[in-house]
Amino acid sequence: MMKKLNLQYAIVFMISLLLFVSCMGEGTNKQTGPAVGVVRFDNKINENVLDVGENETFYAYKMFANTIPGACFHIYYEIDFDLPENSFESVEANGYWTVTIIDLLELDRWEMANSIGDTSKILTDEMAIIEPLMGKEFAYVKGMGFLISTLEIPTEQKMYWQLSYDLQNYLKEEGGQRYYDVFLRSTVRIQSTKTIMNQGVINAYYMKDFLERIAMEEKNLGHASFKLRFNYVSAINDEELTWDHQESADILINDILPVD
Repeated sequence: MMKKLNLQYAIVFMISLLLFVSCMGEGTNKQTGPAVGVVRFDNKINENVLDVGENETFYAYKMFANTIPGACFHIYYEIDFDLPENSFESVEANGYWTVTIIDLLELDRWEMANSIGDTSKILTDEMAIIEPLMGKEFAYVKGMGFLISTLEIPTEQKMYWQLSYDLQNYLKEEGGQRYYDVFLRSTVRIQSTKTIMNQGVINAYYMKDFLERIAMEEKNLGHASFKLRFNYVSAINDEELTWDHQESADILINDILPVD
């Protein structure tokens, strides 16, 4: 019977660059799928590995040898559970699963700001966002938040992304639900004149301090999860901004704070 690797932090989505989770044919003991992760130097093997969860790590021979620790990736991988190095004993001893990486994409990494700026003014070369959080899915690995945002831009156009929150006013209570407000905006970094189309862009944001703070607040209240509410510019007309918002799915506190 096929084993299942519990990648609770993987984002599964259907856009051209990123693929669905799938399994190999009947009778095999392999698993393929996507994952997001953060590169870390492992002192035991003196090589870089990819953390894909709080307690789950991938090792792929020399794949991240020339990568700076802290870099973030989306990968499409294959794992063969019949390999000796993926036996229960080996994984327990080594602290990682050995995988083959079929495809990978290094992600832009952004810092979350604790000031939202003037939300009434358009930023230089700002673009409207269609959906800040595709499918409401949010992944968190080792201090980094991963989300896919969609917008209508030319292919090969590169964007700056700004994720922020108001340090003095980030909690809202409405209809008995507590929301933690964050603000996402995007501006043109490298212009393109190619075909305009809806595109999903996956980014990594350093959110450790923010998420650990609110996770601790919720934990002290006896809660097991919380929601982020993503505020975003949904339309720009004659220099006037239209703001909308989208809630995340529940984010488990145990996914943010290490379990004692």
